[in-house]
Amino acid sequence: MADKPTLHLVGIFHTIHSQEYSHCAFTGKALRFAKMLQLYGYSVIEYANAGSESEAIEKVPLLTRDELETMTGKRDSKDFHGDIAAVGTPHHGEFERRLVEAMKLRVKPKDIICHPFGHAHSRLLQDFPGNIHVETGIGYPTLVEGTIRIFESYAWRHYHCGKDGRQGTNYEWVIPNYFEIDDWQPKFEPGQYYAFLGRIASCKGLDTLLEIAKHLPEGSPKIVLCGQGDHTPWAHPNIEYRGPITGTERSEYMRNAICSLMPTNFIEPFGGSGVEGLLCGTPLIATDYGAFTETVQHGVNGYRCKTLADWLVALSKVGQLNRRLIAQSSRATYSLQACGARYDDAFTKIHQLYDKGWYTLPE
Repeated sequence: MADKPTLHLVGIFHTIHSQEYSHCAFTGKALRFAKMLQLYGYSVIEYANAGSESEAIEKVPLLTRDELETMTGKRDSKDFHGDIAAVGTPHHGEFERRLVEAMKLRVKPKDIICHPFGHAHSRLLQDFPGNIHVETGIGYPTLVEGTIRIFESYAWRHYHCGKDGRQGTNYEWVIPNYFEIDDWQPKFEPGQYYAFLGRIASCKGLDTLLEIAKHLPEGSPKIVLCGQGDHTPWAHPNIEYRGPITGTERSEYMRNAICSLMPTNFIEPFGGSGVEGLLCGTPLIATDYGAFTETVQHGVNGYRCKTLADWLVALSKVGQLNRRLIAQSSRATYSLQACGARYDDAFTKIHQLYDKGWYTLPE
């Protein structure tokens, strides 16, 4: 069992694996997946829409850009792409039909089928029952029965255990989101504004941001919002809206911030934009639950807050944190090399299930 298996990556059906869609966390992870695992000797075959910028050893295009846009309609850059991530839509159906045809020509015994978007293509478990199926980065609420699972955080893994009323298992993993750290350039001097990078919606904590804006001392830096959605319900003189940003714009925006703010009011599975800031040395101030209990070391790389006073005190102190140390620690934790080593360990143990599994002895 020493040879490493071929990994078949099922792409994100409603986007293109490119920097153009880098504001979609699932697309970003799918884009980087092949490069990360190929560093560790795996062959990755990617099934995705045409235009993928990944480094997969083989890229199988399923829908062209024109076909995707015809089926979903031409969309404004401010529209939330999750709105078209629905199973059963025309683009999903055609993507999946071509996907199954392509995979039947390529999937071999003891290969592993990787599902970065979970239930979107759960039918593959019936089409390829002899292969192991892995949900490679669970940050969504609906799991697929019969898969091996890799979660983005322990908070999210335990959330699912509680929700489903089940105990733990040896064949579940937690591996954080992974990043191409060269895309995120550190800056060690404090920036000019407080950053919010994410979907513009109440569930992401915009109501909290508005209250913070109302109580900022006179002359304070502004809160600058970047993301998809309508910002007008949260308009305030201390809030500036710049719209969605992609690619290298995200690095420039995050590295030039005093800190990033994530007042998410649900159990955050990971919170990737905050970690993108940490990679630049930008501290993260967030709520005190969900994945932030793992990504934010209170008083070291940011602060976790409960009350309005907590948020205002954190903003007054955040400039004292060591941005160089924040960048160094984060880059060592979330790089493709660091996370790839953890995936390599997981896939090694998963591949052993084709043989002796848990009883495999060390060489």
